[in-house]
Order: sequence, then structure tokens, then C-alpha cells
Amino acid sequence: MFDFGLGDAVNSAASGKVCLIQRGTVDFATKVTNCQNSGGVGAIVYNNTTGTFGGTLGTTVTTIPSVTATDVDGAAMKAKVGQSATVSVTATNYAYFDGTSMATPHVSAVAALVWSYFPTCTAAQMRTSLTLSAQDLGSAGRDVKFGYGLVQAKAAYDRIKSLGCGK
Repeated sequence: MFDFGLGDAVNSAASGKVCLIQRGTVDFATKVTNCQNSGGVGAIVYNNTTGTFGGTLGTTVTTIPSVTATDVDGAAMKAKVGQSATVSVTATNYAYFDGTSMATPHVSAVAALVWSYFPTCTAAQMRTSLTLSAQDLGSAGRDVKFGYGLVQAKAAYDRIKSLGCGK
């Protein structure tokens, strides 16, 4: 682990190491990008005040994993700077989300994909095709928990290919 300070500049001494970065001065995305550009293999940004916080990369894309930590955890890690640390990203590092906030981007992506094959279909026709080709997951038909069900790109494509846009 390497003490990357505030993460406000590239530092080649971080190459091959996990960057331990204190919150403050520059945004989370800049800190992680600077670590990556220094050759760092992961970034831990710890809070500069009591408690937790959630950093975001926004539209910045990085190739190294990055996490946040509390001020207490940051201080404990800082006491171990120079010691060996391992970065591993597994399925348990991800959060579980559900609801319309998660469904919307998936359904939109499937709609765009299927629509790209059938650009003459109207928005209403595409919506009908997606609805009628969805895999029903709950009570028969639309329900509060699952809506119309699980969107299915191949089923929607096959449906339009065989029945046309208006069916």
C-alpha cells in the first residue's frame, strides 16, 4: 500500500501499489485517475471527517478498482503503509439494486438494440412488442412487483421478424 496523499497529482512511486488517498481538495474521479496514471493497481479513498461517504467516478472510466473507507479505517490503513496489500474484486463487492431505476436502463438498451434491426417500427409498436415478448415473472399479466416481466431481446426480435411491427 502506498500513501498517495490527497491524490491531486501523478506520482510514479505508486506504480504496482494500492493507492491510499485522503478525501479532500480534488474530486474522487481525479484521485482515482491520478492513481491509475501513476501505475497504481487500486485506489482506496478514505474520509477526512468522521464517518462514511460515497465517492463517484461520474462519467470517468478507470481500469482499476476503487472504494471508499471511513476516517477510522483510513487511519488504520495509513498505519500499515508500506506493507503488502492485495486487491481482489469479487461478486460480493457489488451492491444489489432493484426497481424501476435499475430496470429502465436495461429495457432501454434492449429497445434500442431491437429497434436498430427494425427502424421503421414506431415507439408505440416497439413498446407493444417488448411488452408482449417479456417473460412473465409474477402474477399473470402486469403486476406491481415485476411490471410486464423480464425483457427479452431475442424474443422481441423474433416476434417482430415473424409478425411485423404492428402485431
